[in-house]
Amino acid sequence: MSKRKPEPVSGEGPFERIASAAVRLMYSQGYAGTSINQVIDESESHKASFYRYFQTKEDLGKEYLERQGKDFREAWERLMERSKTPEEFVHRWMALLKKQVKSGKYFGCPLARFMGSLDKPEPDLAERSSLVLGSWISCLENYFEKNKKDLTLPANFDSKKKAELFLKLFQGNSQFYVMTHDPKYFNELEEEMLSNLN
Repeated sequence: MSKRKPEPVSGEGPFERIASAAVRLMYSQGYAGTSINQVIDESESHKASFYRYFQTKEDLGKEYLERQGKDFREAWERLMERSKTPEEFVHRWMALLKKQVKSGKYFGCPLARFMGSLDKPEPDLAERSSLVLGSWISCLENYFEKNKKDLTLPANFDSKKKAELFLKLFQGNSQFYVMTHDPKYFNELEEEMLSNLN
């Protein structure tokens, strides 16, 4: 006879515990490196609870993409609200990344980390990842447009092109950091972004 795990005392329900554990594990270990059983164990849930909310591991992956996409964008929005200029936003963003690196909690871009860890191409997950990336580009583009109106960016600043460039710079330098663990890439990222705010 197997023992049932006691329900955790926290106020989180099983869906939230499962989803939170999946995001944490998939970010640190990748999609392929995370098993359903591990998510169930880490979330202190039961198999029946898991399958009530998620039919497949791919469903869990979709939840990961949705949550990471939203969390990343909302973190940016908070930094944008606190920043008087795009330069200040870049400084605050880099400070946050460096803090994550220092605490050992930075494993690269959450999208790249996830998509790069798939065992085989998954068109549905790739489409969802593309939508998340598009939402990040739009977030940056809208921020740049607002700053053009506030005259903190020049009138000829190409907001969409620069937003895409910033994401490319972030992806490239993040990957170099992941490959080498050399934090100099965040200094270079900051310099490259600042030099493109004109």
